[in-house]
Amino acid sequence: MRQYSWAVTVAAAVWLISWGAAFCVADDAAPTDQKQGPIFVATEENDLFSSLFTGIHTDRHYTQGMKALWLDGDDELPRPAKAVADFLPAWGINVKADRFGYDFGQNIYTPSDLLTSALITNDRPYAGWLYAGLVLQRRGDVGDTGIPVMENFEVNLGITGRPSLAEAAQENFHRYAYSNDIPEGWHNQLATEPGLLLKYQRLWRLSPDKEMAKYFDVIPHVGGEVGNIEIFGNLGETVRAGYNLPDDFGVQIIDSPASASGGMTAQTAPFSCYVFGGIDGRYVAHNLFLDGNTFRGGPSVDRKPWVADWMMGGAIQVCRHFELSFVRVVRSTEFEGQQGADKFGSFTGKFMFRF
Repeated sequence: MRQYSWAVTVAAAVWLISWGAAFCVADDAAPTDQKQGPIFVATEENDLFSSLFTGIHTDRHYTQGMKALWLDGDDELPRPAKAVADFLPAWGINVKADRFGYDFGQNIYTPSDLLTSALITNDRPYAGWLYAGLVLQRRGDVGDTGIPVMENFEVNLGITGRPSLAEAAQENFHRYAYSNDIPEGWHNQLATEPGLLLKYQRLWRLSPDKEMAKYFDVIPHVGGEVGNIEIFGNLGETVRAGYNLPDDFGVQIIDSPASASGGMTAQTAPFSCYVFGGIDGRYVAHNLFLDGNTFRGGPSVDRKPWVADWMMGGAIQVCRHFELSFVRVVRSTEFEGQQGADKFGSFTGKFMFRF
């Protein structure tokens, strides 16, 4: 905890500084009342992507993730989702648009040594997480300030163990890609357990004025997750700089409490590009993939409560309908005895439809 709690402190300090600057921007912030059309988002994450230019291949810890997301256009909610949106208190937001969607994904976790069949007791256990979920987003601004804000509510239902198909996915991929590197320890994976995960995140978009919002912004966020899979609270922010910044709240990685946002509007520019960097600090009270199964014994490690992510990447949007982004993530050690930080890369393709 002593080693990395400072990173969470840095995230909090930067987050507060950005809010100190917010009061000079509010009335000229970028508009959020434009109707956004549906989007389909596909994200692929792998530790291999963190070393694309070095040729060094590693499989360890969070080694692979994929997620698909569909979001309907603004205010195109099915009746039950609209009832939930109407029921939720405003919490200081002038709500201008609601949207609803569905997601599906799989995460794969392994120890560093894939070539032993023995139970490894001092490294992260083999585990998989297969899930599907519902997403509700609402967008607007804060009180009389005009600061754009978005809230993301999400519920995921899924399963761990063999039904997660993580074992089959990794073994089959390695047979084709690395014939001499077949994982041997999946019989030691965490047991089958149904999972529930509730996610919430609020994000703001700050920029000096309406014109500068096309080229520079800061996106603070705060949120967390609760369920038998994970329990944590997080806080951090992203800084973006580029040309024709999109009217969204930045690139999200798979285990962020927020899903992707944005979409095509009548004012969407035909081309945009930007680079970004960010930090996210978490206090983790529970992580099933480190702590082990809830109601039975099995492999586990001693989880660290403080975890920090450092992120850097870029995005390019062409023809108003497609955006491709990449982010490289460096994650601080998550358990006692872990040898060095983890690194992975995340590619996201966003397809934007009619407005």
